[in-house]
Amino acid sequence: MFGIGIISVIIVASITMWLAYKYKEIALVIASAFVFRISAALINLYVVTLPDGGIDATGFEYNAWMWGKNGIIVATSHFFEQGLPWFYSNIASLIYAIFGRSPLILQSISVLAGVYCVVLAWKLSIEVWGTHSAAKKSAWLVAIYPILILYSSLTMREVFITLLLLYGMLHVVLWSKTRKMINVFIALMAFSSQVFFHPGMAVASVLFLGLLFAYYNKIFFTSLINDASLNVQSFLIIISCLFIGLYIAIYAKSLAFPYSSWLEIINVDTLIWRTSAMHAGDAAYPSWIIADTPMQFLLLLVPKLFYFLFSPFPWDISKSSHILGFLDGVVFIMLFFSICSHLKYIRSNPQAFILLVFVIFLSLIFSIAVGNFGTGLRHRSKMLPIIFIIAAPFIYRVLFFKKKKLKLE
Repeated sequence: MFGIGIISVIIVASITMWLAYKYKEIALVIASAFVFRISAALINLYVVTLPDGGIDATGFEYNAWMWGKNGIIVATSHFFEQGLPWFYSNIASLIYAIFGRSPLILQSISVLAGVYCVVLAWKLSIEVWGTHSAAKKSAWLVAIYPILILYSSLTMREVFITLLLLYGMLHVVLWSKTRKMINVFIALMAFSSQVFFHPGMAVASVLFLGLLFAYYNKIFFTSLINDASLNVQSFLIIISCLFIGLYIAIYAKSLAFPYSSWLEIINVDTLIWRTSAMHAGDAAYPSWIIADTPMQFLLLLVPKLFYFLFSPFPWDISKSSHILGFLDGVVFIMLFFSICSHLKYIRSNPQAFILLVFVIFLSLIFSIAVGNFGTGLRHRSKMLPIIFIIAAPFIYRVLFFKKKKLKLE
């Protein structure tokens, strides 16, 4: 099915041209993002298998073909057969059922999602910093960063997880600026949809519900104490947050909600067992960072967070392929150094601070169950565009040790 694959590339190229025309200010960025991603897709398919283009990527594609080769009805009968995280293969099976098997179709869709991530990063950065220079930096970084190019060119879920996260965060930021409930609804829908790709990211909806609950509690009681009046809107939102939270607590397991069983103290041992199971392979974390008891687990949360974000470190490298991970870790160290050294600017910007809170929260959630830096690199890449956006205004100063005056609105 080479022909249908080429047609899909042409269609995606046409959509990319339309996006470049619509967003003229970043037209070159959009075009570059497409060229890099489609080139990587073609190289992986016809020249050499790229990193992470093997077992997982081929597994998702193979299952899509096995489920879709006998037609749409058979394909739909396999939906959720292996759980929600295989939803990507379920959707891909419908495409195969209609058009036949062509990995290039699926890769082209991933490429398009990756290109639109660049657009979303640009939009989100403008809303956060109010400057087009910071937004352009964010867009360029998302467009050319190798790991993001890689995961936008494979038959994997990562790029769609990143897209939903960016889209959800855009509406969280819009809500923080306008307090419009339509933005709350869209953000929660985007975060909740992560259940179909990676349940860990769906925890972002829990954090957002917590922020909503805290904010409208403050509004409600301030109005009640100072004005002796009942703020009906705040009251209804508080009740809604409580009901949604209760629903998640009761039905989390049936929804494949991550770590739900671990909320019970008696199941901390389950959490420790899962982490130990992930501690395998050449990229495994050092044994001292893997807990054996609940107390060790709590004490090692911060070291594990550092390992999740910045590993592999020089002493972890045992083969040449780990050098790529090491370079990625160096980039993360530079980004977080940039953020930490300009924390006062970030704290003074409510939108940037919200992004930082989400990044730290999600990083902590993912670091809990990760036991090797190969998996860690893949998971932290999902949040990388958000980190780029937070650090964008300060990267120049950190890279070149310049004391260039910041111009932030």
